[in-house]
Amino acid sequence: MQKLWKVKSKILIALVFIIISSCGLDDGNTVPLPETDIIEVAMNDADLSSLVAAVDRANLTATLKSAGPYTLLAPSNAAFANFLGQAGFASVADVPVETLKQILLNHVILGVLGSGDLAALQKNYLVNAAAGPTAGTTLVTYLDATDGIQFNGSSKVSKPDVLAANGIIHIVDAVIDLPTIDTFVSVDDNFEDLEAAIDIISPLSALPEMFSESDSGPFTLFAPIGHAFDNLLDTNADWDSVSDIDETLLRAVVTHHVLEGNVRSSDINSGKAFTTLEGDIINFTSIDGNVEITDGAGNGGALIGLFDIQATNGVIHILATKVLLPDTTN
Repeated sequence: MQKLWKVKSKILIALVFIIISSCGLDDGNTVPLPETDIIEVAMNDADLSSLVAAVDRANLTATLKSAGPYTLLAPSNAAFANFLGQAGFASVADVPVETLKQILLNHVILGVLGSGDLAALQKNYLVNAAAGPTAGTTLVTYLDATDGIQFNGSSKVSKPDVLAANGIIHIVDAVIDLPTIDTFVSVDDNFEDLEAAIDIISPLSALPEMFSESDSGPFTLFAPIGHAFDNLLDTNADWDSVSDIDETLLRAVVTHHVLEGNVRSSDINSGKAFTTLEGDIINFTSIDGNVEITDGAGNGGALIGLFDIQATNGVIHILATKVLLPDTTN
């Protein structure tokens, strides 16, 4: 098993809420800001007419004309046409208003992120303005800027750094779908082993399919990265990869990482305990400011490296060091 921790750990930085780029605000730098806001800039671009119509239908024009600042990931007309065709809509006017509003807000990042900022973030999560499944939560977008700039594994920047008075626009070649848990497990290469484990148990469990359905759940997934799976595989000489683990045991292990409900970091305190879908209880402790989990088998020290990767059907917290094990003695 290839040891990937030293490479992958660099990806686990933080959820990016607001970053102000020097190119995005008129702070005395050499790049002048236009006087036109994001909406006015979009209206003057013939390739963004579908976006302008969508923003108007979703009643978001006033929002995107406000002070912000915003980073708008703006689908081109071709991107909108493809989205509408795949969804079975004849035009933007046929998309339900609330659905359209949520999709558009999934393209809005608070703060200004220029292409240089995005490139510096490499692989990371950006908090966007779309509502999550529970009150007060917002979705996130997965950024991969290692080969161009791509969002949620499907939408690439085709024209970056279009400046506006209240932010910045990056034109993208596809509408960014609202993310599910499966979206992030599939596109974040920290989760390659977890994705393999979920695929393996799919004949035995409905959970993998529910992870991909936006209206299921919500669930809370404590997601081990590659380093955590390496540590698990090292405990058994017969295990060289996740596929070597007995499927029934693997199903118990995967479901031991899942809770019902959208359990955010604010809900996780030292001394808390939750019952997993597998049936065993996991316990939480806080040590030197870090939150660790003791699993159903009594093993402690499973460090949560990143909280609150919010999807439409639940939330992911990354486990940096250990895979949680259920009690197999019963």
